[in-house]
Amino acid sequence: MSLAETVAAVALDAVAVAILGWTTRLAVRSRDRPSAPPVIAILGLLTIMGVLSVLSELPGTSAVPLLSAIIDLGQFGVGIVLPGVWVVYALSYTGRGTGLTRWRVAMFAGIAIPIVLSAVVIAVRPPTAVIERLLASFIGTEILLLLGLFTYGTYLLLGHGWNHARISRTQIAIVIAAGAAPYLAGGMGSSEPVADGVTVGLLVSGGLFAVAVRRYPVMTGFPKADYVARTRVVEALREAVIVIDWENHVLDANATTAELFDRAPASMIGEPIHSIVDGLEGSDLSAGSTGTVTLQTTKGRRRFQFSVSAVDDAEADADSGADPVARTVLLRDVTDRRTREQRLSVLNRVLRHNVRNELDVVLAYADRIDDQDVRDGIRDSATDLVELSTKAREAEDVMTASAGSPDPVDLAAVAREVVEEYRTSDRPCEVSLSCPDELVVSSHRSVVRQVLSELVANAIEHADAPHVDVTVRADPDGAAELVVADDGPGIPDRERTVLDDGTETQLEHGSGIGLWFVNWAVTQLGGDLSFRENGPTGSVVTVRLYDAEFDP
Repeated sequence: MSLAETVAAVALDAVAVAILGWTTRLAVRSRDRPSAPPVIAILGLLTIMGVLSVLSELPGTSAVPLLSAIIDLGQFGVGIVLPGVWVVYALSYTGRGTGLTRWRVAMFAGIAIPIVLSAVVIAVRPPTAVIERLLASFIGTEILLLLGLFTYGTYLLLGHGWNHARISRTQIAIVIAAGAAPYLAGGMGSSEPVADGVTVGLLVSGGLFAVAVRRYPVMTGFPKADYVARTRVVEALREAVIVIDWENHVLDANATTAELFDRAPASMIGEPIHSIVDGLEGSDLSAGSTGTVTLQTTKGRRRFQFSVSAVDDAEADADSGADPVARTVLLRDVTDRRTREQRLSVLNRVLRHNVRNELDVVLAYADRIDDQDVRDGIRDSATDLVELSTKAREAEDVMTASAGSPDPVDLAAVAREVVEEYRTSDRPCEVSLSCPDELVVSSHRSVVRQVLSELVANAIEHADAPHVDVTVRADPDGAAELVVADDGPGIPDRERTVLDDGTETQLEHGSGIGLWFVNWAVTQLGGDLSFRENGPTGSVVTVRLYDAEFDP
């Protein structure tokens, strides 16, 4: 070639390298996308092929046998590796996972067999005619295997994307043409001295890949998520489940969603979730988010609790830190539960208020009764009811306090405070304490104090002159324990049975709300409550709390 033709050829190859390098840079910026790594690898390999093509066009390169051989070997190596990476991309993009199976190992190993056999033949150095025949056979086999790999990857992309609601057919055509261009143009060759087949193929491939990366979701998790999420949507769930992609478009939905929002699941695919679910506007739908929203449904305006979870690749290692491929929005109808809670809250408040007012009236009228025994009986019963109402209010206040964030609580300090309170009271009792200087847990101080106070009061109330032992200790397993032991009559089996069952009936019920409160509070704190007999008489109640901040 003349000098002008050489310069033109080098310039065209340089343009191809520039386009491919620029596109690779664009892809690297989006490397957090699930299917980005194989796309970056393809573009990087094509860029290397372009650089080698530039070197081969430089004057004097052909005069250096070793350099020329290295360039040819490099281009040959890139041509062999590209179909394998193409298959990896197709597997990743269509959601079939890129993990190695026995079939995939055999498929990729097949590519290496002709190369290994060719190296063996060259090393053995049989007659030249034999070498030529064997190498021709091996190269032909290698070309067929590479063609098979590329065809398989293309088949996966076509099968997944051609009829997909969110994947453009133009996108599929551009990506396939971009991957095939170097092979088709290189195979056909060119009679032009300036632009040979490899150069034309790289130019076409670079241009098409640039269009694909800039305009289409060739690296996003959306297509992959569609395949993975389908296997995770449980149609039998009575909660609405909606799978969405990176841009909050619907990938899948279960039958409950269709019933609630009067849309067939197929018609939701590809639509923004806010156009289907009226009321989610402004809600945070990032993975891990939760909240409560009011939505318009076929049953009218309903209150829902929503939670958003990440959908991970089924074949990805849980500890690999791989990005989720989609998000699942679960909508749970809590309208009836919230209404029931509101009713109970109102009834509780009204009953407490009215009971206290009416009992005050009863106590006032009781003073006018001449019979001392009758008057004392009325006053005792009315006073008990007033105390029960007060205890119910205190229990509600304490349970509300446990809904906030926990704080460090020194159990030893709480125990000393409670024990001192009962030691100085007018009740005939003896209360002892055994505890370390400090034992800190992450909890709610007011709730813990009320639990311990209730247990001590319960032990004192049911004995004439009780002895109560309060112990605070660190468990070897990393928990903290509050133990209240007494020598009274013990907790009746009926009370313990009701607590274990978790319900009361007209025939089976407790004598008050004290132990119920302890049970609720310990559960709210994430602890465990247990009872046992304290021989020869009495009972031992143990509260185990976790998240302790000590070294056992």
